Amino acid sequence: MTNSSDTIYWEKENLGKYFSVETPDSERGVYDSVSGEVQTAIPVDINDLVRIHQLIRSRKSFTVLEFGVGFSTVIIADALMKNKKDWEGLENPPAIRNRFQFQCFSVDTSEKWIATAKERLPKELAPFVNFQYSRVEIGTYRGQLCHYYKNLPDIVPDFIYLDGPDPQDVEGNINGMTFQCQERTVMSGDLLLMEPILLPGTFVLLDGRTNNARFLKNNLLRNYEINWDQEGDVTTFELQEERLGKYNLLGSDFF
Repeated sequence: MTNSSDTIYWEKENLGKYFSVETPDSERGVYDSVSGEVQTAIPVDINDLVRIHQLIRSRKSFTVLEFGVGFSTVIIADALMKNKKDWEGLENPPAIRNRFQFQCFSVDTSEKWIATAKERLPKELAPFVNFQYSRVEIGTYRGQLCHYYKNLPDIVPDFIYLDGPDPQDVEGNINGMTFQCQERTVMSGDLLLMEPILLPGTFVLLDGRTNNARFLKNNLLRNYEINWDQEGDVTTFELQEERLGKYNLLGSDFF
């Protein structure tokens, strides 16, 4: 059910011009999202997309890392395009140590879904998105079962959206255990690998994946403000540390 405030925001930002909002013909089965057999995109969820857009706009994000392409890729690009316009409207934009300002890097395990996302992306938003294909392999973190993307963009994001991979795309096994078991939840270890290089103020949004969020909470070593929205089925992490210096600041520090 769409919140009235989200509908107002959706219309105000003119986000509906990118795709129509359709009601699914039937309910999805309990295993549909983890079976690897879904051939059509999950219908547009205004609440989820508005949340992403609002966060990137309010935080004035520069660089976004997205795990799992989708309708969200379009919404992220629109938010970054508007952030860039605001930035360029500043009288004296400060020097920032960031080579990828107003860029989204979207990583996915499916070349098919990447191709679909590219086709869906409007021409004016294409300059704001970089697509990257990567395999995902099973692994461990401190002896705990998880998985890792094998090819990540060489960036330092200030906003990370975790909505991938499909568990069926995780290759390999450890001691006979795989992520092909449909009862097993995804367990991304990528943020644990990246944690030392994250900058203060980095914001992470997990769509669903509550078990993965708890895994991260129990293993991340730095100081985060963590919020779990049970009703919205999302978890957020914000790295709470002093800024490193005048070149390592966030957009929200200026505009």
